[in-house]
Amino acid sequence: MADQPESVTVIGGGLAGLAAATRLLYKGYDGDLILVERTPFLGGRTSTVDYKGYKLDLGQHMHVSGFEFYLEFLNRIGLEDKIRTQPRLEAEFRDSSGKSGAVKGGNVPPPFHLASSLINFPFISPVDKISLAGPLLSALLFGYEEDASNTAFSDWLRRKGTTERSIKRLWNQIIIPTLNAPVDEVSVPMGMMILKRVLLDKGGGKLGRLAGNLIQIGEKASDLIESHGGTVKLSSPVSLIKPAGDGECQVKLSDGEIVESEIVLSAVPGHRLEGILPETTLNKLSCPFWNLEWNSILNVHLFFSKSVMNREFFGFLEGTAGWVFDVDWSKSASGEHICLTMSDPGKMEDMDTEDLVDLVLQELSAPLPGINEASLVDYAVLHQPKATFKPKPGSSGFRPSQNPGVPGLYLAGDWTDTGWPSTMEGAVRSGYLAADEILDNSKS
Repeated sequence: MADQPESVTVIGGGLAGLAAATRLLYKGYDGDLILVERTPFLGGRTSTVDYKGYKLDLGQHMHVSGFEFYLEFLNRIGLEDKIRTQPRLEAEFRDSSGKSGAVKGGNVPPPFHLASSLINFPFISPVDKISLAGPLLSALLFGYEEDASNTAFSDWLRRKGTTERSIKRLWNQIIIPTLNAPVDEVSVPMGMMILKRVLLDKGGGKLGRLAGNLIQIGEKASDLIESHGGTVKLSSPVSLIKPAGDGECQVKLSDGEIVESEIVLSAVPGHRLEGILPETTLNKLSCPFWNLEWNSILNVHLFFSKSVMNREFFGFLEGTAGWVFDVDWSKSASGEHICLTMSDPGKMEDMDTEDLVDLVLQELSAPLPGINEASLVDYAVLHQPKATFKPKPGSSGFRPSQNPGVPGLYLAGDWTDTGWPSTMEGAVRSGYLAADEILDNSKS
């Protein structure tokens, strides 16, 4: 490839950084490529840690059929045989009384594919169900107003006739797990993205997961990068980025080593990037990404003496609301290791670990009655602070483009301006966009 940069340093080995590096190579980049990651492993929030011999994923991540770029990325790195996607949407919900109900996709086009299951959804009244028609049809036929980026999704839902109970019992159960924030703290475009890509997606919003541990993502991407002549440098925190328009960018590692390259592509979270860019560089940026707010995610792993769960996953509607997963669904010990993934944890983020586990056990004892007959063998709580940015009304003005206008510097990450919220799809899209910007600008 003519006119390509001689060298590129990618900082950050999460999905965005891995997507950017593999995209560069896929597009024919044959210069020097080095990926620098601060931890001993790749994958970022889609990675795996060791705990007492267990392999615990940092989140039981699900994809939907609308995650076009994420699924293409998994195929590219050689995980096509590990992608498991439902033949049609099916998601069960349970509440603290043990009542259950499911949302299932039918064989007719969206949004009518959900009509039967929503009519029979037991957690909201007939009036609440009728109120769903307004936002669904408006999203399908009309979209939303151009100035809606400063409006809360909840306000838009209310204007379309949605009842408060359906917001609490249905819409929040869709929005919180996907956007890590309640509908009151989500802008209309971000809420609408989930509505269209899940409930109204042409693929019917089918859910899926990766078979096996998430560590495969980092391992496969690393193999691809190194097989194409790139270098992956782990356990190498970055303390300073010095971009330069003369092709002599410098990345200083915490051990004092200096990595020089023509281009630096930062794929670290915005709250960390602010601390490793010089003040002179921050002053050149027109988009104040440091004003973004962030939210955490908790994963409560519970290990029992016998099986307590007979489904792969379900949504828990009350209390410690979140999604409950049978971690070993495909194994012989299925149902013994479960995980409650809690988005937007609020005050529970500051609870003592034992108190949090006791609370989870108490609240799940009705939707999972097998807990009352089994012994808790072990537990672990994985805390991911500042896991995602809050897609609040007005937050789009704080999301920089992949080419922020500083010579030698490019950005990736699900918090950058992708048009998507903070999801695996948004992360991969940002990496692809940043890689394309580097190659396209090198030709001009």
